[in-house]
Amino acid sequence: MEPLRVFVVGYMGVGKSTSGSRLARLMELPFLDTDAELRRRHECSINALFDQRGEEGFRALEQDLLRELVADHPRMLISTGGGTPCHGDNMAFMKEHGTVVYLKMPAEDLVERLRGRADQRPLIAGIADEELSAFVTDHLGGREDAYGQAHITVDARHFDEDRMKSVRSLIEGEVGFNP
Repeated sequence: MEPLRVFVVGYMGVGKSTSGSRLARLMELPFLDTDAELRRRHECSINALFDQRGEEGFRALEQDLLRELVADHPRMLISTGGGTPCHGDNMAFMKEHGTVVYLKMPAEDLVERLRGRADQRPLIAGIADEELSAFVTDHLGGREDAYGQAHITVDARHFDEDRMKSVRSLIEGEVGFNP
């Protein structure tokens, strides 16, 4: 069987885990969420990992896991953490070893999804709800260059089954796609 790796990237709260899992089922690929795997391996939350190791240490764990997954799994759909493609050479690595799908969503929609969830997201921990919009807009803007390097960009607000089938067709090299 031919290798087939798909990496789903995008900002926190965009739906990488949910949409990635659905796309993996559609494509009949094993699915792995890097944040969930890091929580499982280290037996603590992502917030705790950030606190224990700092952002730089956490990003090193992400990078090591990404490389391990690629080495061990020729066929897999991997949902990455929101910052994974923005650090080190992770985006270039993913593009070299598979197809990268960017789930894109406007900042205002992301803010609505993230409001009240700071306890689950280390980058917004301590940010008041009234400051969240400015933070997300600025932070997302800083990550757009990395995300924009993906092979495929999809509007995450409308990533329904038909669009998933189109993305699958594009990834598998079929013609007539329209994400």
